[in-house]
Amino acid sequence: MNTVVFPPAATAPPESLVTAGRYNFGTYDAPIAEVNPLDAAGRGPLAPARRQIRNTGLKEWEAFQLGDDDWFVLGAVYNAKTLGLLQVLVVDKKAATIRRWETKLPAPLLHVARGLDDTVSEGEFAGLKVEIGNNLPDGVLTVDAVHAGTALKPKLGLHVTGDCSADRAGHLVIVHPFADNDALYSHKAMMPATGSLVIGDEHVGLADDRGFLILDDHHGDYPRPMKYDWVTAIRRNAAGVVEGFNLTDNQIRNPGVYNENAVWIGDRVHRLPAVTVSRPDGPWGRWYIRDADGAVDVTFTPTVRSTMHVGPRKVLAEYYAPYGWYGGTIHAQHATLTVDGMFGVGEQKRISV
Repeated sequence: MNTVVFPPAATAPPESLVTAGRYNFGTYDAPIAEVNPLDAAGRGPLAPARRQIRNTGLKEWEAFQLGDDDWFVLGAVYNAKTLGLLQVLVVDKKAATIRRWETKLPAPLLHVARGLDDTVSEGEFAGLKVEIGNNLPDGVLTVDAVHAGTALKPKLGLHVTGDCSADRAGHLVIVHPFADNDALYSHKAMMPATGSLVIGDEHVGLADDRGFLILDDHHGDYPRPMKYDWVTAIRRNAAGVVEGFNLTDNQIRNPGVYNENAVWIGDRVHRLPAVTVSRPDGPWGRWYIRDADGAVDVTFTPTVRSTMHVGPRKVLAEYYAPYGWYGGTIHAQHATLTVDGMFGVGEQKRISV
């Protein structure tokens, strides 16, 4: 492995995402109390119009990945402003099957929280209700999703509580530049979790002391088209400690300094260099995630397909999101994680709407 240049260590967060009309760019190790992206519009007589324009272009979602040794669940309350999405996808890892509860809806009918202190991201439409409760100062994150079922779809009951207290979860909070005053804000945390997953009349998870949960809070002034590659995985190791990783290749400036690549081990987060993703056999073949100097050497083998394309010839959105197994090794500056046998998700995304 060549000499690796790691990004700067995360620092204590500012009080607010935006101060005096400017984003506080940086990488932080704890929540930002005030998430106020529209204040980047500044002040003055034109500020209300500028805020409206910024809000229309702001992509916002609060998502989660959770599960245990047998199940992996991805869900989201997603506001693209032109459209909203409620989603819960349940993957049986060993059987390589997926069940989907999801619905598109008018964006005003859902709400994505700005800030994670006693807030809720929620939506209810077409029989599906998703609610994510954020009480990070108290160390609690809750996920509740229900669907009564139909003739073609079993009922769903998902009720999970994550422990994100200071000694149980590590936080990675980024405010990274797309442009001089356009930013990607993202808050990711990995934590142990307890709760239940019921499909139909069968209680299938979560197994005692094996549950995990990823928080993914996201607000971005993305360029158009919005493009990125992303992979993540999480597990409880034999000792019950949560470990996982997040690797992204996106449109931010200077990814050697600004990126959301990291390894989680217990309550520690270890930053990583910039990475690239290659798929010589397309989105359903193997993915190879590497950095320039050998710190990250990860292979993703999809076993479950998932897509969401919009428009003729995918002109408005081309989105592949397979689930599958990871292998390889990640060397952070002060920790090494072998990812063999870890299960997770990957995304190849290009969206123009």
